[in-house]
Amino acid sequence: MEQHQPEFNLSEYLHIIKSRKEIIAIFFLVTVFVVTVGSFLMRPVYRATVTLLVDLESPNVLNASDSSMALGTTNYYTYKEYLQSQKEIVKSRNIARQVLDEFKLAETKEYLRAKDPIKKFLKDVNVETIRDTRLMNLSVDNKNAKLAAEIANRLAEIYVDRNLAYIAKSEIINLHKNEYLKLQAKLSEYSKVYKDKHPKMIRLKEEIAQLASLVKEEQEKAAGARFSFPSGEMDVSSAFLSGLKANNITIQDAADVPTSPIKPKKRLNILMSLFVGLFGGIGLAFFLEYLEGTVKGIDDVDRLVKWPFLGNVPRINDAGKETTEVQRDLFVHSNPLDPVSEAYRAIRTSVSFSSTEEHPLKSIIITSPGPQEGKTTSLCNLGIAMAQNQRKVLLVDADMRKPRLHEIFKNKNNVGLSTYLSGQAGIDELAQKTEIDNLFLVTGGPFPPNPSELLSSHKMKEFIDASKKKFDFILVDTPPIAVVTDAAILSGALDGTIIVLQSGKTSIRALPWVDQTLKDARGRIVGVLINQISPELTSYQYYHYYGKKTTKQTFKDFFKKS
Repeated sequence: MEQHQPEFNLSEYLHIIKSRKEIIAIFFLVTVFVVTVGSFLMRPVYRATVTLLVDLESPNVLNASDSSMALGTTNYYTYKEYLQSQKEIVKSRNIARQVLDEFKLAETKEYLRAKDPIKKFLKDVNVETIRDTRLMNLSVDNKNAKLAAEIANRLAEIYVDRNLAYIAKSEIINLHKNEYLKLQAKLSEYSKVYKDKHPKMIRLKEEIAQLASLVKEEQEKAAGARFSFPSGEMDVSSAFLSGLKANNITIQDAADVPTSPIKPKKRLNILMSLFVGLFGGIGLAFFLEYLEGTVKGIDDVDRLVKWPFLGNVPRINDAGKETTEVQRDLFVHSNPLDPVSEAYRAIRTSVSFSSTEEHPLKSIIITSPGPQEGKTTSLCNLGIAMAQNQRKVLLVDADMRKPRLHEIFKNKNNVGLSTYLSGQAGIDELAQKTEIDNLFLVTGGPFPPNPSELLSSHKMKEFIDASKKKFDFILVDTPPIAVVTDAAILSGALDGTIIVLQSGKTSIRALPWVDQTLKDARGRIVGVLINQISPELTSYQYYHYYGKKTTKQTFKDFFKKS
């Protein structure tokens, strides 16, 4: 048979969503509820913003053209670096400490639990430059709107004052430098007239040394001026500061008391919760599907092994009937017009197509990876479907450890396969009639001490060869292949093996092992059938295998069945 090729499976994905809709709904509702309640219970946070004008160069000071302090060239990159430096200065710990002390924030409930109050405060301070302008926004977040504005304004004032003090210190340095240059020029003139040990030369050199030391000291102070000047204790004379015309950093707009909070953003939060709740729930559904690791459809099989696909069998109870185990085993006989019966007839056809002149298919093992995955039910119903097609069919119960076929068809089990293989009965005593025309049964017989040895014996081969002459098909029920070796032993001796998987139960991880086990036993895999599959996946596989189902039809069927 032609191998099924895996491809994008929209119907299977929709089935996963539908099968786990309760989990998706719970996740969605919990997410929306928690976010909504949290947004309304959360205490609002306000943001107050001060706008600062930042120039790279300071204006002239002291009315002296030679004393202007050049902070750097005015090219773009220098200015960008300068702005970045200013942002770091605004958020310095020394400035933050002064604000905390003035407003006594460290004593408030919000800061008492903080290991580092300054670090906590700086998290609420944000500094941003406005693109293509010389403006800089200084923002402070606080749960008290009025306090946010007061802190922002005070923080800006402290920053501007410290910058002004820095400029003042720089101007003092410039004055000392000018005086130093004058003394150096005077020393040069004196050296032409006086010798080094002349009193005037000695006195002038002492003045130059003192001034050089003073310049160095002032430079060191200026380097830390923006960080180390305590408020009201700046080491600059008031007379000197009063002579300054302007500062290169000024407050353009003071912060107003904010009227609306920046968070929580209730509408946005609720909207995002709807999005996260829906897609998070769907993601959780697929994650659980992955963790579960069970076969859902043929695409799961094709990803790991390449077995011919015989068909899907829908869930029997989806027909609205509660059925017992025996009723499920004889479902095709009692419900010939049901979709489940039609599925087994389709599988019957697929099996017939697998039989060729070179490789005739008369004796078939029907097994499954694990227990209770529908192998016996599939064997019975497939056998009934073949018998209804006027084929003489023999069902053989080779699961001698847990024989069930005699219970299903209500036959005696005192004589069966085990009694024949152990030499206690003849071959002509084995086959029993059932209530279904053309369908015969060989029961498992009493439990023997060595089932595997009996199945691998020469008498088993003789039994199969003799039965082939009397029946069109021989279907052999074996224990699960992953439980005992019986199925593997028989697979090499019979014409083929049908593997039965149960949707939502058979482990995906078992498939490669089963495949390798049958290959090692040189068994021929006729194909795989998947039972207990959902109706929408059954529909999908039909269209997927024999044609193409449109996306529109897929969605239509999904919402119709939801």
